[in-house]
Amino acid sequence: MLGEIKRLCERLHDPLIYNEEPALLRVVSPLAEGADRIVAQAGLDLGAELHCPLPFHAAEYMLDFADEASKQEFEALLARAEKVFEIDGARAEEGRAYEHAGEVVIAHSDVVLAIWDGQEGQGRGGTLQMIDEALQLKVPVLWVHATEENAPVILMRDKLGNQSTEGLEVLPLRFSSPKLDAPRESFHLGRAYYAERRPRMDGGRLFSIFRKFVVKGKLSLGSILTSSYEARATLEWEEAMPDDPPLHVETKKFLLKRLCPYYAWADGLSTYYGGLFRTSSVATNMLAAFAVLFALLGVLLEKQAEVYQWIEPSLSVCELLLIVVVLSITWWGRRRCWHERWLNYRQLAERLRQYFFLAPLGCALPTPREAAHIGADPSGSWVEGTFHAIARDLGLAPGVVDRSYLESMGKLIDNVLEGQVRYHESNHQDMHALTHRLHQAGTGLFVVTLVACFATVIGGLAGQHMPEWVPEWAPRWMHLLTIAPPAFGAAFYGITNHGEFARSADRSLAMSHELDRHRKELAEAMKTGSDTFTGMRAAATRLAETMIAETLDWNTLFRYRQLNLPG
Repeated sequence: MLGEIKRLCERLHDPLIYNEEPALLRVVSPLAEGADRIVAQAGLDLGAELHCPLPFHAAEYMLDFADEASKQEFEALLARAEKVFEIDGARAEEGRAYEHAGEVVIAHSDVVLAIWDGQEGQGRGGTLQMIDEALQLKVPVLWVHATEENAPVILMRDKLGNQSTEGLEVLPLRFSSPKLDAPRESFHLGRAYYAERRPRMDGGRLFSIFRKFVVKGKLSLGSILTSSYEARATLEWEEAMPDDPPLHVETKKFLLKRLCPYYAWADGLSTYYGGLFRTSSVATNMLAAFAVLFALLGVLLEKQAEVYQWIEPSLSVCELLLIVVVLSITWWGRRRCWHERWLNYRQLAERLRQYFFLAPLGCALPTPREAAHIGADPSGSWVEGTFHAIARDLGLAPGVVDRSYLESMGKLIDNVLEGQVRYHESNHQDMHALTHRLHQAGTGLFVVTLVACFATVIGGLAGQHMPEWVPEWAPRWMHLLTIAPPAFGAAFYGITNHGEFARSADRSLAMSHELDRHRKELAEAMKTGSDTFTGMRAAATRLAETMIAETLDWNTLFRYRQLNLPG
């Protein structure tokens, strides 16, 4: 069966979608006596990697094995394992220890091989429970009968979701290459992501300058050159890792050397394309307002022949250039998919951020139930597929779970939460100030327009009876104040609405409160002396569910905020 799975993956391999290297076959096994070792050895014979989540520390686990030959076999297989994750199971609750090991196996498997006699009553952590959990997570289960010469079959839930053996449907197992119904064009985002190169210039920096100027009143240009994504992300993650007690050396190496580069790339590109998208929104709205201003100046100066003769061509050229720039930015941004890349890369980066604290606990990334309109997003499958491929490339996070390990992980998660709370609090303040001040500016410009309109109406009624102190040019320039300020006011409102600053402020405020609640929940989980590992896994999974749900909702909010022409 392993050989057929390997050959199937080789037939499905497409170098335009996947890495050019051959498909990687990996066996995840706790190396218990019997079936676990049979599968592990079969995989090694095929050249597969071996990853081993153990229910107890290795020395304690060996007490399960009756004779010396079994212990030597275990040690020989363990020595060939690429990754080992030793859980601190307690003999007083053996079932829970085996359950944890089984959950880690399922979390890191695309196919579960169940060698099972078809009988119930194996207790907690037994084969039937693991089959049921795999089916709940929609992981395919291939059943090889342990005592009868039956053909291997695929196990599925019945339509009612029953959990008993009677409720499991059986499908014949046939190894054949399925047809890829999706057109190859649907993979364009995946190809674009892996073909990305770090840009040398940060073309989206204008929005950061604009934001800081409006919020803080400071004009800080900074450097337009992009910095190393990986160096920045590594520093961020190193700051989240506690010094006392330190994280397990191999676990820290796994997070910083293996996982962090994937996160850094997605996070850096998302920030870059998000900056381009927001900058283009600010630029096109403001340039459109200036185009109106230049057109109006040409009309107002028409009666001043000596000035109009040489300035009118310049104003016309400026207006033309502004319109061309607005159209070019919009066309190029849509062609280069700035909007789609920003949203998709950000979703991927956030999933990898959550995997930062889930992987060392042996947890899979949870998939919360999506609303129908979220599931309709075709890019969602690319994000999930890419994350899944990265998680499988990384494999099992090595570690030895003990009190020190759990304390270190608790502090790591708390530090991640603290950083996220600070971000959302700062984002709330900035977005609220940005909304408030842009609205103030827009409202002020419309008030100026109102006053100018009143003055124009009064001047028109006065006609020839205008006071002598009113200059001759005043009516013409008052006319300017009836048109130009609304154009800039509309630009400020357009920037605010397109950027969803008000909603972003409210969302960040709510999220900061929710993350504070998770910090308290994590602290309670750390106090449970009997089974801290279970409590931390549950708390970390709920935290990840909250963060994923928020990201999905954010994606839905901005999904229809495409880059369009002002108006």
